[in-house]
Amino acid sequence: MNVNIPRESIEFVETKVTLNGVTITTGVTIAVITEGTRPTVYVTPTTLAGKIGHLTEVTATVGIFDVWAKVVSSPETPVVYLGRLTRT
Repeated sequence: MNVNIPRESIEFVETKVTLNGVTITTGVTIAVITEGTRPTVYVTPTTLAGKIGHLTEVTATVGIFDVWAKVVSSPETPVVYLGRLTRT
């Protein structure tokens, strides 16, 4: 996932999470954070037409952001880097 979105735009950005080749759509939280930092706070993704992701905000800061997902599973809770979001 590498997405470029103007800061004035509100858009749904689909977040595809796969583990071992299987697409995961439940038990997932996501973090959109400043590039190069590590996630500490995750939020519940938005669901739209059966897809998960997040809505960008008009007030979002211009910059480059990393997108991470955490999958709550038992006994593991994997954290997966999904890609980059650029706000221009």
